[in-house]
Amino acid sequence: MPAIRPPRVATGAMDEGDEHGGGHRPPPLPRSFWADGSPVVKAVLLVLIAAFVYLAYFWMIRRVHVPSGHVLVLVKKDGAKSLEGDQVIIPGPPDQTQDPGGYAAWVKKYGDYNGILEHVYPEGTYFGYSPFDYDREVIDISQTAIVPSGKVGVVIKKFGQKLPPDQVMAEPTKDQRGPLPHLLQPGRYNQYANPYAYEIKMVDPVQVNPGERGVVTLMSSRPAKNPNLYLVEEGEQGTQKGSEPEGFRYINPFEKRIMPVSIRSQRFELTGDEVITFPSSDSFEIRLEGFVEWSIMPDKLPLIYVEYGEGGDLIPLLEKNIILPYARSFCRVVGSQYNARDFISGDTKLKFQQEFESKLRQACEAQGVEVLQALVRDIVPPEAIKQPINDREVAKQQILQYDQQIKTAATDADRTTQEEMSKQNAALGEANKQVVTVTKAAEQAKDVAVTKAQQELAVSKLRLDAAKQQAEAQVAKGQADAQVILLKVQAEAEPLRQQVQAFGDGESFARYFFYQKVAPSLKTILTNTDGPFADIFKQFAAPPSAPPKKTEAAKVTDAGAH
Repeated sequence: MPAIRPPRVATGAMDEGDEHGGGHRPPPLPRSFWADGSPVVKAVLLVLIAAFVYLAYFWMIRRVHVPSGHVLVLVKKDGAKSLEGDQVIIPGPPDQTQDPGGYAAWVKKYGDYNGILEHVYPEGTYFGYSPFDYDREVIDISQTAIVPSGKVGVVIKKFGQKLPPDQVMAEPTKDQRGPLPHLLQPGRYNQYANPYAYEIKMVDPVQVNPGERGVVTLMSSRPAKNPNLYLVEEGEQGTQKGSEPEGFRYINPFEKRIMPVSIRSQRFELTGDEVITFPSSDSFEIRLEGFVEWSIMPDKLPLIYVEYGEGGDLIPLLEKNIILPYARSFCRVVGSQYNARDFISGDTKLKFQQEFESKLRQACEAQGVEVLQALVRDIVPPEAIKQPINDREVAKQQILQYDQQIKTAATDADRTTQEEMSKQNAALGEANKQVVTVTKAAEQAKDVAVTKAQQELAVSKLRLDAAKQQAEAQVAKGQADAQVILLKVQAEAEPLRQQVQAFGDGESFARYFFYQKVAPSLKTILTNTDGPFADIFKQFAAPPSAPPKKTEAAKVTDAGAH
């Protein structure tokens, strides 16, 4: 807006030109706008100035911009009261539309209190919170209210009443501070983004791998009836009797803890610092090296964990507190029964290992540890007796070797005798076999010749019978064919005979047949009474002639027809 020049004040003095009457008088200055301006214009201008100032106040002072990934936390400071005790958080109000009565009660209870508002506001621009009424803080929630992938969020409430001494978790239905029972899966949770009201602890999910079992300890549950026992009943606060199988679980560590423990086979080496030394019955020091293969019994895992775990890795503790002490104890107990020279013998070493393994397995089983194998790899006697004993053992082995060679020579002689007898018996058997073979071959040839002759005789008889039957069949076939021809000829001649008989004789029938063939072709006949055609008509007037006498062939034909 352009600045308004203030009016010039008159002093009563005259310019130098005025005194002399001949100088030029300057033009008068313009008068003030506020003195001579229109009231309406001045009112409009004042309204515009006030609106500009008010908008500038809202934009520059009241405006709060919350960028992405942030929330707005408000601290109310225009109230007349302070929260009681050590409380600094004003709980969020219920939904006014769904619970108007609850909202009115909340306003009546907390409307005039100062403190940090539990409710936060997400990304956006807000004008409703004056810095004279609220302290405004924009907080980055990337590390406080966003649960990353692969993690689980546990909510800890920082306001409310303190928990009783025997309570671990806060109840959501009560105004209590402490860990809440529910878990947060990976995601964003604005309702817990106020760092003054809540804290989200990021914990890893519990992974019980194959070959492991999870020892379960309930942190928030009913007190145990008998707290002096290592294990409590199901659902009571303390370590449970049962264990969890392998799997992936989201667990609230304030409610339950699962400790994965391997039940796979373990191998404990009795070497280096763990090598076992013990005295023999003749007071020589024996040095033993080996290993023990063992595993934890799954049904006794919770008890072993409470007795030996002490919050550390259970496997090394069991090897240190069970396997190694028992191994040393039984090596001394069993090894003291033998002299030092006995440990060089293989039989004594095997017997010692079996007895040592049996006692170690029995003792460890009572502690919940299963010994799968206890192998003595090497037993080292003192050097003072090792060489003489080795020499004696070598001499014994040589004696045994010579005895074995003598026995081998005797065995070779017996084997040679048996081989020669076998060859002789084989030759006799072969000769007898040839005689029997020739005899059998002659008998078989004779039987084959007789059988062949009998077969040929039988075949000849069958062929003769077949020839007779074939001749009879040919005769019968000829008679049948003749009879068929005769019947066929008779069947063909019978209609002709009947037609001839109907006309009286063959001549009449022939004439009829001739007329029948010629008549359709004749349309007009020109003749006289003496011509050949007249003879035809004359025959109709002549009396019929007597039928001719039947010949012998005709009689035979008639007889055959009848």
